[in-house]
Amino acid sequence: MNNKNILIFTDLDGSLLNHNNFQFNTIKPFILKCLRNNIRIIPNTSKTKNEVESFSEQLGVDIPYIVENGSAIHNLDLVCSHFGKNNKSLILSRTADEIFEIFNNKVPVSLRNQCLFLKDMNASKQSKVLGLNGEKLTSALNRLYSIPLIFKGPIEIKNELISIFNDLDIKLHEGGRVINICDNCSKGDAMKIILKKMEGIKKKYHSIVIGDSPNDISMLALSNQPCVVPLPDQDNLNKLKLKKVIRANQVAPDGWKEVVLKSLDRINFKFKEDSYG
Repeated sequence: MNNKNILIFTDLDGSLLNHNNFQFNTIKPFILKCLRNNIRIIPNTSKTKNEVESFSEQLGVDIPYIVENGSAIHNLDLVCSHFGKNNKSLILSRTADEIFEIFNNKVPVSLRNQCLFLKDMNASKQSKVLGLNGEKLTSALNRLYSIPLIFKGPIEIKNELISIFNDLDIKLHEGGRVINICDNCSKGDAMKIILKKMEGIKKKYHSIVIGDSPNDISMLALSNQPCVVPLPDQDNLNKLKLKKVIRANQVAPDGWKEVVLKSLDRINFKFKEDSYG
């Protein structure tokens, strides 16, 4: 399988980054080893552009990535040089202000009142919800295309809201910590664009997808190899109905390395360098 382009589309929080402290130092050498072996690692996350750029800086390597639940693709030229630097970013969403205007004007007050937006919380509460503070909290809240919230109502009311959103051509994406109101896009939609571009230039690929939450299902369903990393004390995605799912026994970050190794083993991929990682 070494003759194919291996693409790893991965969620970050709870999948690659530890759910509680957001660390990945224990698997950083392994990630770099994958990159040196021409495996493309593409974060596909609800995080913001600033947050993923910070992750990339910690990694020490520029990588392609998808932000805010499929709202934008950046560094597309790093997936394949054929895409060209002039087309390195694709914006797939309306702005957060436009989306909020639709929400405010079209959603009944009774449902709007069940939504507690992070932007309306004080810094202490925001920090508690997201597990972040300081500049990291500021970066997480600097959202261009999505609006994070806590939903206070029961599941029946949430389903009613989702139904209304479908009619309004916007979506509710549920992650590990918060829910985001987004445009009619998803992680899967953005991933599909990259895969179609690969097919357009006749590049063979094998896609591995790693996730942990409901907002990852759209990309997991598109993958050649879906993988799930457990969240602490949660049976997350335990009812996922996809064939040949690989489930990690460990939480992130070590669970991420575990499912990648199992995925590569299934396709008989051999690393060219095995000195470390």
